[in-house]
Amino acid sequence: MKLEDHIYDWGEIVIGGDLRSILFALNNNCILIFTNPTPPFRFDIFDADIDLTKLGFQKDTEVTHLEAWERMFFYAGLMGLIPLSSRAENIRVKGQNLVITTINQRVIKAKFKKLIVFDDTQIKSLPVMKKEEKGPNVVVDWFNVRYGCRHRWDCLYDSDKFVSRIHFYPTDRSDNKTLKDAVAISSLTDKQLSDIDYSEYMARFKVEDMMKKASIKGPINGYRNGKAIYRNVKVEHTDREVFKSNKRFYKADPKYQFRYDSLEEIIQSFETPERMKKLFRIP
Repeated sequence: MKLEDHIYDWGEIVIGGDLRSILFALNNNCILIFTNPTPPFRFDIFDADIDLTKLGFQKDTEVTHLEAWERMFFYAGLMGLIPLSSRAENIRVKGQNLVITTINQRVIKAKFKKLIVFDDTQIKSLPVMKKEEKGPNVVVDWFNVRYGCRHRWDCLYDSDKFVSRIHFYPTDRSDNKTLKDAVAISSLTDKQLSDIDYSEYMARFKVEDMMKKASIKGPINGYRNGKAIYRNVKVEHTDREVFKSNKRFYKADPKYQFRYDSLEEIIQSFETPERMKKLFRIP
């Protein structure tokens, strides 16, 4: 038999590349398939009251979502739960088989009992959609800081959903890592996304205003009466990313199980596999 004619038997298969999908696959010893790995936003941090010791992290340690994703992705790979790594390019359902086309145009077939879908954008041949619930869009605006890139702040917060927080990080534009660029996070509706009052242009003004209120200054621009005069802060918008959080609900089909659990719910129900305990020396 040719390799391309072989049909694997993978039982329950998890579809998705985010941290929820990986944790669920680990917790239930399921094969994990995705077309796009979905690492979390690099500055998202877990709340202090979430127990991450079961994921192998020390108690009372600040952990980012990205650190957890990288560690769980690595361990799921060690357990053999990600047989295709990130090589899958197209996933579709044909009867009770999953047909996967890889990036080098190989076709892999796998028989399954149930598809557990966390990310419905990564698979084709889904049941008929019944309804869609629109959630807020997470909007990420990236800025190069031209004036005001030296300061003590790592993050600034605001109660408004438009630019609710600004993260400062060592610039990628220079080897001098004392210089900081910025990224602003907003939560906007579809209507607000098309409103000029919530545009990249207005985001730049608000970022500069929040930096000024935090007493961040630009470089020295001369002296007056023996006192230094500083330039105003100045930032330059470079990119806007929009991440939708819509939920789609489908007509019941015994082949599919659609999961809408939050990350916190998945972690709460997570039980550390024995092999993972040995690897990370988890009691």
